Amino acid sequence: MNNALVLAAVIGLFTCRHVAGSQVHRVRGVPISKTSLYPADRDFQCLDGSLFIPFNRVNDDYCDCADGSDEPATSACSNGSFFCHNPGHRPQYIPSSWVNDGVCDCCDASDEYASGKSCVDNCHELGKEARIEAQRLAELAKEGNKIRLEMMNRGKQIKTEQQSQIVKLRADYEEAERMKKEKEVIKNQVEEREKIALEKYKPAEPERIINDPEEDEISSNEAEDYFNHLDSDSSGTVTVAELQVRQTFDVNRNGEVSLDEAKYFLNNKEEVTLQEFLDSAWANVKPYVMLEEGTFKQPNQEESETGEHDDPERSKEEEEEHEAEGEENAEDAEIESEPPAPQYDEETQILISEADKGRSQFKDAENAVKDLLAELRKLEDQIDRDYGPDQEFAPLDGQCFDYTDIEYVYTFCPFGKATQKSKSGGSEVILGHWHEWVEFKGNRYSAMKFDRGLACWNGPTRSTTVHLSCGTENKILAVSEPSRCEYAMEFATPAVCHVDGIGDSHDEL
Repeated sequence: MNNALVLAAVIGLFTCRHVAGSQVHRVRGVPISKTSLYPADRDFQCLDGSLFIPFNRVNDDYCDCADGSDEPATSACSNGSFFCHNPGHRPQYIPSSWVNDGVCDCCDASDEYASGKSCVDNCHELGKEARIEAQRLAELAKEGNKIRLEMMNRGKQIKTEQQSQIVKLRADYEEAERMKKEKEVIKNQVEEREKIALEKYKPAEPERIINDPEEDEISSNEAEDYFNHLDSDSSGTVTVAELQVRQTFDVNRNGEVSLDEAKYFLNNKEEVTLQEFLDSAWANVKPYVMLEEGTFKQPNQEESETGEHDDPERSKEEEEEHEAEGEENAEDAEIESEPPAPQYDEETQILISEADKGRSQFKDAENAVKDLLAELRKLEDQIDRDYGPDQEFAPLDGQCFDYTDIEYVYTFCPFGKATQKSKSGGSEVILGHWHEWVEFKGNRYSAMKFDRGLACWNGPTRSTTVHLSCGTENKILAVSEPSRCEYAMEFATPAVCHVDGIGDSHDEL
């Protein structure tokens, strides 16, 4: 070891201070509270208890203890810690590797005792500034805490109101369910009367012909394929609305498919399932599909295939006259093949109207049940949500806050979602949906986690962590993207302002 290192080791081993006329030796880099662990009159035991070494090897610039406790004032141990006393300001620990590195880290300049670096002891100035800042934060916490108490009261009031709403909604839901069942009974009754009345309007069934099983299967597959073709929203049913957008079903060729025309093909129903389509509707639909495809042959077309039009002795006038008659007959045949829009007698029309009314009322009752159930589940979710130990965060639910930087507008909705939108326009990008609270230093409510946002290109889904700080108003202070697709927001709110604990950290002087 060269002379410089020896000198540094000697200097680094002790600091001295006078107490009541006597001199007390204290190991450099060790706080007063731990001086007893470094007795100079016997061997030093590593603080992890793993080894005893002679005391003169403490701060000798050679790492003996695995925990680095023998070299607090040198950079020999990579895991060692040096204690800055910083009189007049906050004491602090720094890594021992920073000792004598030519950079002033301790405000009392104690870390650069042998580096030759001239450091200024500015602890008193920094302490004064820190005390002013601490006073400001204390005043902020005091004012914010007043608002937090109001938010607590409002949060508890919201919970009480929600509990009352849930009781009422449950009663309304039960009543709506009862009404739905009642309307369903009525619907079934009027539909049964409607069905009986419509029986006389059904065309007579042709004589049943025993078909080839293979042909039946082909026909069934054709019907199912066409059902899927008509079922544009893949809901499993074909509705009147889905027929009204197809000119195939424009029976009177007036350019639009009326409600009556569409309902004719569905046997006067608003919608049919696949089985109902196969059992009844396909028989009405198929002829029009064949007409559209040009595969439906009229009688005059069959006669034309017998060869009667090939007489070479006919005059040109006869041919033209015959062709004109043929076209006219074809039009008449086509019209005859197209069943006109059904015209019902007055009694049947009344029954149809009653059935329509029954279906409509049942649908309304069904929707009322769905709406009440959705509202009930939303309230139950809110009442079970963690809004803080005193419900202080509850008033924030349903509110949203914006923050604008050079390029984007960010929106944060507590317990909802976080979004980003370009100032130049474009769609909103979801940065995450509410997920959970994030605990930090024992504080369960120090941050809010939002995940399951829009996936980045060739990357993960976006997520956002919202760090909360005390403030007298709810406000986004800053937004950043520390890692790709991971966003961070700083949000000030009175909800985290507490008077207890402000300025009570212990400074060891």
